[in-house]
Amino acid sequence: MKDLNLFRVKDSIYLREVSSKADVLNDLDCDGFLIRSSESEARRIIESLNSKMRDGRWQVAGGRKKYIIALIGGDDAFNRRAVESLKIDYLVSPEALTGYDNLKQRDSGLNHVVAKMAKDKDVKIVVDMGDIRRLMSRLQVAGGRLQASRRIARVMQNIRICRKAGCGIRIGSFVKSKDDIVDELGRKAFGVGLGMSSGEVRDAIRF
Repeated sequence: MKDLNLFRVKDSIYLREVSSKADVLNDLDCDGFLIRSSESEARRIIESLNSKMRDGRWQVAGGRKKYIIALIGGDDAFNRRAVESLKIDYLVSPEALTGYDNLKQRDSGLNHVVAKMAKDKDVKIVVDMGDIRRLMSRLQVAGGRLQASRRIARVMQNIRICRKAGCGIRIGSFVKSKDDIVDELGRKAFGVGLGMSSGEVRDAIRF
């Protein structure tokens, strides 16, 4: 597949956004789940999914199916524990909920230790391009330009961290309608603008 989105569309993985264990049980007609919740609730959701699996797959109509698990990142401690102890496939936007930058390094929600751990556990770091585009659209709002520039600078730092650790990084649209999808060329161009190498750009749209 070439993208991650929040609705079903060709050549894209359909993730259903959930915030509680009950949300998961309500609808299993998807390719996986995007978890946006507290750490404790995320743990309950993932444990519930795993408890109903056999040989790594859920029993569904027509056979068995493996669901992809993506988790919206939090602060540094959340991100580390998520990669270390939760069975996830993707950590999304680890840079979004960070604190203040210092003079030497930005607080990007990721460091070399966590990135190396993510590589070892085959967890990919994902840039939510849809969210960044929404942020960019608010450039005329007071403080919008500074907020957008900080976010992008943190993503760029995470790309360098992932490169050094050998951790995979991806770029997804994460939108709910066809009109908002960022096509393959757009996401590749965004990756180039962030300082990705040609190989990283090629891999960034492989899910």
